[in-house]
Amino acid sequence: MNQYRVQEGDRLDMIVFRAYQSIDADVMDAVMDENKHLLSSSILKSGDVIFLPEVKVEQTEGIDNITTSKALW
Repeated sequence: MNQYRVQEGDRLDMIVFRAYQSIDADVMDAVMDENKHLLSSSILKSGDVIFLPEVKVEQTEGIDNITTSKALW
């Protein structure tokens, strides 16, 4: 299990995305299971430690493989 020490301005979603390249529900649940201490506060403080468990992240198709008939802009 890896650890991450929170820096000023960090957000949990940013930390999780950098670690796993995903913030889907399964990944977030696994991280929160290992970090019960985060449930008592909605704000991360510089110096807090986040435990990053081993999580298998399923890769989905890249955006290059998506086709659509509608233009967004």
